[in-house]
Amino acid sequence: MGICAEQRRQFEERGWFHLGPVFSAEELAELRSEYDRALTNPLRIGEQGKSPFEYSPLLHLRSPVLLRYATSPQLVEAAVDLLGPDVRLYWDQAVSKPAGAESDVPWHQDNGYTPVEPEEYVTFTVAIDATRVENGCLWIQPGSHRDGVQPHRRTDTLFYRGYDGDDPGVPVEQEEGDVLAFSSLTMHRSGANRSAGPRRSWVIQFCHGHACNQKTRVPFDDRLLVARDGVVLEEPVREREFDWKALLDAGQATS
Repeated sequence: MGICAEQRRQFEERGWFHLGPVFSAEELAELRSEYDRALTNPLRIGEQGKSPFEYSPLLHLRSPVLLRYATSPQLVEAAVDLLGPDVRLYWDQAVSKPAGAESDVPWHQDNGYTPVEPEEYVTFTVAIDATRVENGCLWIQPGSHRDGVQPHRRTDTLFYRGYDGDDPGVPVEQEEGDVLAFSSLTMHRSGANRSAGPRRSWVIQFCHGHACNQKTRVPFDDRLLVARDGVVLEEPVREREFDWKALLDAGQATS
C-alpha cells in the first residue's frame, strides 16, 4: 500500500502521519509473538537513576519472520512514495517499555545519531501495544523537520539530545497495530511507562538506495535493497555483508 495525498501533505507540513493498521489481526499476532521471542535477551538502557526499558537492534537479522514483515509491500511501497524509486531497509529495533519503566528518551532527530546522506529518511513505528501518554508514547514537534539537522550531544547514557528549548511538542498516540511514519529530521522524544501494562514498539527505517554515511562517505550497500526502480523486490538484495564494525563505530540507537 502506498500513501494518499493527505498523508503526503501531513508528512511535508508537520513531519509525520499515521500510515494506519497495515497488518491484519492474524499478521499482527504472528508479528507480536516473534517480536517477543526475539526480545528474550534485550539490552536494558535508560537514564541514570531511573528504571530502564528494553532495547534490541536489528531483529530482522535474526528472525526470518520479522524480516518478512520489515520488507513487506505494506511498508516498502509507502517508503517508495516518500523516498523515490530505490529504497533500502536501513535499520530496525525493538523498544519495549515494561510497566514502571521510568526512563525517558530525550528530544532527538533520528539523523542526529548516525548522520546519513541524504539526510532525510523515513521511520515507521509499529505499535505492538496501543501507545498512550501514560505508557510512554512518542511526542513530536510538528514542523521541526523543516529546520534541518540540529546539533546533538551525547548524554551520560547511550542517548543523544538535540533540543533543550521550551517547545513541549504534542503527544502522538497509536492504536494497537497502527504504524506511525515520520521524517528522520522530525524532533521527537518518548516518556516513561506509568501504566500497569507494557508498551512495545518496533521501529523500522528506510533510506534512499544511494544513501551513505555522511562522515565516512561509505555507502550503505550492506543494507538490504528492498525496492528498485519503484518496484518492491520479492527477494531483497544485500550487495555486501553487513558492516558490523562501522555500526559499532557509529553507536547507532534511537527512539
